[in-house]
Amino acid sequence: MSEMVTQRRKKILIADDSEMNRDLLAAILEDEYDIVQANDGVKAVDYLQKHAEELSLVLLDLVMPQMDGFEVLAYMNKEHWIDYIPVIIISAEDSPAYIKRGYDLGVTDFIGKPFDGNMVRRRSANAILLGAKQRRMTRIVTDQIYEREKISKLMVSILSHIVEFRNGESGLHVLHIQVITDMLLRHLVQKEQNPYAISKEQIGLISTASALHDIGKITIPDEILNKPGRLTAEEFAVMKGHSMAGANMLDQLPFEQKEEPLVKTAYEICRWHHERYDGGGYPDGLKEDEIPISAQAVSLADVYDALTSERCYKAAYSHEKAIEMILAGQCGAFNPLLLECLLDISGALKREMSLKSHSHRYDGTNMVNIANRFHDFELESSEKIVQQLEYERQSLAFLAENSDNIIFTYTASPPILNMNKAGTKRSGITEPILSPLSNDALGGLIEKGSLNRLTKKIREATREMPHVVSDIRFLDGRTPERYRCDCKVIWASEENNEYTGVVGKLTDIDADYSVVSDAKDIAIKHGRSAAFSNFYDRFKAQGFTVSGEEAWVLLQYLQITFDLVRYVNPITRKMIHVEKDGRIWETEFDCYAVWNCKEGCSNCISASCVRTKERKMKIEAADNEAFQVVSMYVEIEGKPCCLELVVKIDDTFVPQGYSKEEILSSVRIHKENMYLDRVTGIYNKFYYTEKLCRMEAVAAVAMADIKDFKRINENFGHQTGDDVLRRVAGVIHDAVGENGDALRYSGDNFVMVFSDISNDKFEEILEDIRKNVESLVFMELPGVKLELNVSGVCRPGKVDELLDQVRI
Repeated sequence: MSEMVTQRRKKILIADDSEMNRDLLAAILEDEYDIVQANDGVKAVDYLQKHAEELSLVLLDLVMPQMDGFEVLAYMNKEHWIDYIPVIIISAEDSPAYIKRGYDLGVTDFIGKPFDGNMVRRRSANAILLGAKQRRMTRIVTDQIYEREKISKLMVSILSHIVEFRNGESGLHVLHIQVITDMLLRHLVQKEQNPYAISKEQIGLISTASALHDIGKITIPDEILNKPGRLTAEEFAVMKGHSMAGANMLDQLPFEQKEEPLVKTAYEICRWHHERYDGGGYPDGLKEDEIPISAQAVSLADVYDALTSERCYKAAYSHEKAIEMILAGQCGAFNPLLLECLLDISGALKREMSLKSHSHRYDGTNMVNIANRFHDFELESSEKIVQQLEYERQSLAFLAENSDNIIFTYTASPPILNMNKAGTKRSGITEPILSPLSNDALGGLIEKGSLNRLTKKIREATREMPHVVSDIRFLDGRTPERYRCDCKVIWASEENNEYTGVVGKLTDIDADYSVVSDAKDIAIKHGRSAAFSNFYDRFKAQGFTVSGEEAWVLLQYLQITFDLVRYVNPITRKMIHVEKDGRIWETEFDCYAVWNCKEGCSNCISASCVRTKERKMKIEAADNEAFQVVSMYVEIEGKPCCLELVVKIDDTFVPQGYSKEEILSSVRIHKENMYLDRVTGIYNKFYYTEKLCRMEAVAAVAMADIKDFKRINENFGHQTGDDVLRRVAGVIHDAVGENGDALRYSGDNFVMVFSDISNDKFEEILEDIRKNVESLVFMELPGVKLELNVSGVCRPGKVDELLDQVRI
């Protein structure tokens, strides 16, 4: 079979809102090319998202509904499709401004309307040929660059492996340093306060160069390098020479080699990876950002791996102990921002190191073969990868279209929602939806509350927990009405903090809800005795005032549905009991004891219900169980009380799509966070009002505020101001420690309450707080030194009275 027969035909996408124009262009080109059409920009982008690798050319109109041609080009640039798919604009809009804007966005050619068939064929062929040549050149250059990088990395790996072997270290040490450095820097560039302009390429360069950080150890005598005991001062001086020795090796390379970015970066790391942020390192005593960020990152990675690895002179520390030692300053001073990064990635780092430790890098396999196999997979097999992606796409499309469930995909940029055949049939939406959350397409179809819950869960999903389940309800009156949405949130890469899309399915759960509805009907039917019916009719007309007999009937009826029903008065701390004959009697009652609490809730809904005569509801947690509690005001024989209705939330009945675990977690978080200040993380004024101010006998009270804090907010912004508050709060909290409580009272005012402390200790703590706050350094506040006003009273007394004295 000839090459002409076996070669796959090129595919062209025609995007134009005019059906006549699309048909004309298709008629001109369909003999030589496969044609696909899109009648607006949304469908064009949707097709590109699914089939970009198949296209050889896009013929694009500029004026289209929903999304015009320029918006399509913007997305093609954002997703880098324009890099390998040529675009020809075919439009009647031929003003110089339009043409210039098109070329600025990367179009290959511009054809005005009306167009000539021969011109369209020739220019299309030229654009496709040019695109093919560009792709071939890109592949050739990429291969050459890869081969060069492969050889460089191979030599770096061999050299670093030799150093490790001679040093008696694990063959994993260099791999660990590269991984940790990479993780630290990738997280660093995501920090809002990050002052370092580091690109993705530079991170890769630093990670590769980090393998050479200890090459200078080749010059260290074996008896010192591998000494199992503590080094003498003289031996340590020799050992410290390895950093300069490594730098000198690289500096003595031929000029054209040492000017390479990899060698320059390796020089920085070799020479300065033992410098410390406070200037206490070697060989040059550099401090803070005099030390290149490459060396700072490798330094922290090296210390962490040294602590968690076994050496001839020490056992390995646990991950948690290593982090604790580094943060406590036991291993020298490090960049505070890098320490934040280390703490942020702690969980991921522990998992990564565990994986690396169980897959030894040097297993006797020839490293050249490994590199070649990676090269084959990454570059030479690109067509196989495309084929595999196409296979996966077609498999998903087949399964989705033949599923009875509603299958949907959502891309975040551009925001487009697609549904399978079952979805379009049920919803009536037959086309891809642009910006589905901001137009009326879903607003009139899905109940707003359930849609908001679903989108909230999607926004709160993480890479570690991407699975989302939530119930939604359709409002169009058709069945099924209720669905369970089971979906997965997808991220494109580690560098991007935002999700790129969602894929999921909707499963009919109408039957589940009908079971609950039927159960309620049975309970109502069972409870509708003659006595209850008479009471219920009067209750609807007159309100919730009942006789003792009616109260008993109501109790029996409600016990069919609820797990616990009772009449209580939390204000008088009484439970009201009623007998069938209407007799009423009371017992002592502590509501909080039922919920395993030590004292009553400050927001007790039953007490509020009795006071306000209004219905209240909340979620309560006890013994790893969640309960829905409803409090309703009742007068039994004229005696005010509260009717409490409690139902246990379990997996058989989940309100509005929330699982029992989600409800429990929410309640616990609320209880934990109720007394916490959102900005600083320490206690808030509510904690002072509810817990501290009523304390009768404490030893001391102090107050602190930041001098001219208002100017910081005005000159540097509230985000910087919040960072200052967090750091100051941390100093105060750490200084107070177990001696008492520290809280943010308001603005930049902090209060400290000490339950038991001597006057000397009290003064010492206040002075430490003042000094430590004034020594804080903020890169975002150049030239600004914090000053803290601190005052206090150290004598026994009531908290609010002592605080009033401090204010004076």
